[in-house]
Amino acid sequence: MEKLAIHGGKSAIDLKMPHYIWPIIDKSDIVAVTNQLQETVSIYDNSGVFKEFEKKWKDLHGADFALLTNSGTSALFSLFVGVGLKESDEIICPNYTFFATITTALTLGAVPVFCDCDENGNINPEYIEGLITRKTKAVVITHIWGVPCQMDKIVAICKQYHLHLIEDCSHAHGAKYKGQLVGTFGIGAAWSLQGQKIITGGEGGILTTSSEEVYYRALLLGHYNKRCRQEIPQDHPLYAYASTGFGHKFRAHPLAVSLAMNQLSKLDCFLMVKRKYARFLIKELAGFPFLQLPQCNDGDPSWYAFVMRFDPQKSNGFTRQQFIELLHSEGLKEVEIPNSTCPLADLPLFNTDDRLDLPWEISRNNQSKQSFVNSALFYSQAIKIPVWAREEDNIVVEKYVKGIKKVSQYILDFKA
Repeated sequence: MEKLAIHGGKSAIDLKMPHYIWPIIDKSDIVAVTNQLQETVSIYDNSGVFKEFEKKWKDLHGADFALLTNSGTSALFSLFVGVGLKESDEIICPNYTFFATITTALTLGAVPVFCDCDENGNINPEYIEGLITRKTKAVVITHIWGVPCQMDKIVAICKQYHLHLIEDCSHAHGAKYKGQLVGTFGIGAAWSLQGQKIITGGEGGILTTSSEEVYYRALLLGHYNKRCRQEIPQDHPLYAYASTGFGHKFRAHPLAVSLAMNQLSKLDCFLMVKRKYARFLIKELAGFPFLQLPQCNDGDPSWYAFVMRFDPQKSNGFTRQQFIELLHSEGLKEVEIPNSTCPLADLPLFNTDDRLDLPWEISRNNQSKQSFVNSALFYSQAIKIPVWAREEDNIVVEKYVKGIKKVSQYILDFKA
């Protein structure tokens, strides 16, 4: 057995940090942003790079409408307003997700109803039906870490109960479920274009829908005046609000969109390489019983990250934290525990009755934490590994796999 670095052995990787860089910026990105800088730094209507990006995005996803925003959070908020979510409406959402999936619904007075997760961390459709009440209006899902949810079952439930289905695809640009792109299953979908996302503008977001009414309401929420007057028909009842909108400003920045536009041209290459490396990780790490790897039988993930689970019941007494520390001692500094994505029911915003002096009342449903044993378990076991997107990163990927196998074999062979 190869000696661990902490015992005087040679570390698995001796390359300088960082080992993973995202976004990948090349000369074409710099040219795209520079050209946009020389053209205009503010767009008030559906023109220029906004029009170009939105057309490509809606055509890619087979949608009638696409709308850029200043963040994925704003895109989700726009969809919530678009479907008419309001005070006391219940919206079923994942318990294990990034909180921005649902936080803006709170400002509408809606009540989040948390649903436990499956083995990949995604919302478990087996639990959704039991959470539906006469107040349920929508279901929002997150394709967490870029792994698609079980869409057949989710779509069937939403159709049966006449619920709006909204997809948070912030981790899942280009991911597919049974050959169909995520973001194409419900009444609307939202993506983040934030700096670490697969398609990035540094900051930004985009939504799609094929509902005219949802689109017009989303326009009015954050794109007042010129764009609303340009796109909402004058004989439509909502046109009266075109100049003022509904009170927010969610316009994207042209420089951000110019970067995202150029990054979009690389999406297929990014995904091809990411998927190759993810398959390599799954193949090489499959022999360790305490490592539970992502299950993707019906999906083709985008691999925003590779999140595996560490089972302390099968690890000869080693904890997840000890495993991470051993990996770091081998030089695998990019491996981490993902803390920001967590069980939402544990967060103060959702589980306390504190008065926050906000202009809206936060509605809480007082669900028992016993309802979320899978979320708690997933969160306590999750380990995040970056998924590289360049062919030239193969040396780094191989060294990371070698280091994980080295430490894992030590744990497997360890005798207390």
